[in-house]
Amino acid sequence: MTDQATPPIRRIITGHDKDTKAIVTIDDFASNQKGREGVTNTLIWSADEMPIEIWSDEDFGARKVERQPPSRGTNICYIDFLPNNPVEMHQTDTLDYVMCLSGEIDMELDDGVVTHLKAGDLMVQQATNHAWINRGSKTCRLAFVMLDAKKQPGAGDTSPPRMKPHDGTGDLPNPPLHRVVTTNSVNGKSVIAWEGTASNHKWSGRGMVATLIWSTDECPAEVWTDEDYGARALGTQPPRNGSRFTINDYPAGMPGRMHRTDTVDIIVVMDGEIDMELDDGAKTHLNKGDIMIQQGTNHAWWNRSDKTCRLAIILIDAKEGGLAITA
Repeated sequence: MTDQATPPIRRIITGHDKDTKAIVTIDDFASNQKGREGVTNTLIWSADEMPIEIWSDEDFGARKVERQPPSRGTNICYIDFLPNNPVEMHQTDTLDYVMCLSGEIDMELDDGVVTHLKAGDLMVQQATNHAWINRGSKTCRLAFVMLDAKKQPGAGDTSPPRMKPHDGTGDLPNPPLHRVVTTNSVNGKSVIAWEGTASNHKWSGRGMVATLIWSTDECPAEVWTDEDYGARALGTQPPRNGSRFTINDYPAGMPGRMHRTDTVDIIVVMDGEIDMELDDGAKTHLNKGDIMIQQGTNHAWWNRSDKTCRLAIILIDAKEGGLAITA
């Protein structure tokens, strides 16, 4: 196994001071790592409840966690797969939001079906048996947000009703977003449910386009239905006990807008660079590959560069109000 993630993983954590003012509490290189031959897993953040705790001074990225998150819990990690890593078929009772950050990799299902991912591709795993195989010559880095999900339902169990998709008009994301979603077939085999270009977009007046990849509205998350949760109406605040996985493209020169939600936001810079500004004017500059955890803080995104910045943003419902505890 490798001892350290290469290149190092910069993580930025926001929180609140004793007066509930938004501050950056951690800006470091993630070091909570474990692995096996050919694979290094770096924990970024975690949670053991839903709505998620955001009014604490604990570093939830310093915990020791299992592969399966606890009941109503979440694991957020980067995993580096070295070339020719050993094949390990595995399955968890989780909904996994997966982002390919660099390199390329094959995802193999239990019937031998292989899906190839390259940098920029996105996957939603719905509790399917699978393996990751790096057949390339370079390390592949994947980002994972693993949400506790329902176990396989019994006879007579029902799923919630479908919702209408969002519609809108505007410039499309460039490059297009490749989305892969896995599921379990009626005979219990892991299969690809959807693969293609993500097309559920929402446009802002400032030029930003958000593309919904997947969503949830309960915890544990529903993974035993044929609904495309990426076709739902795209809101800002996820529903109670829910989540939203979007890709946001911020055009060059786009000004910021201060806002906050009662959520934990996992932000991964997929491409470009951007400034995150807090309500007191403090700025943090993020580059490609950086990851930020926003804990319900008031903030704005400013793209002061000359190219589009692409962020992967997962919002997870969090506790409302409260006073921050500072060390």
